[in-house]
Amino acid sequence: MKLNKKDLELIEIAKDVVRQNSDLYDNKGMHVGCVILAKSGKVYKGINIKTSHSICAEQVALGQALACGEREFQTVVSVKYNPDGETFRVVSPCGLCRYMFDKMGLGNVDIVVEDIEHDTVLKVKAEKLLPYPYKRYKGDW
Repeated sequence: MKLNKKDLELIEIAKDVVRQNSDLYDNKGMHVGCVILAKSGKVYKGINIKTSHSICAEQVALGQALACGEREFQTVVSVKYNPDGETFRVVSPCGLCRYMFDKMGLGNVDIVVEDIEHDTVLKVKAEKLLPYPYKRYKGDW
């Protein structure tokens, strides 16, 4: 799906959140900001937290939204920041975050992703990011 005006606004918000908090990082590794648009219209923000057990920006934003009572979501956008060149790019969620979206029942949420092969940014449903997820079926031990 193509991006709309609201998606472009969310990308700008994600850029702002990671830029404003880049002082928390050393200059190595990922600097990622994420925003999640809830169906209520509220926007929740997160940054990745780099420790020995790092936490993804998507996990932080989703945790904040859930803690505020949100249960229905519309769009997720994550942006990587390079402070050296003051550049940004949309990034796709990692495998753990894709699994989290699946297990939280968020398969119908729009995820803004990068398509590196076609040098573009587009929107896909979260369920398309994890095509063969682990599922338990009746009869499993």
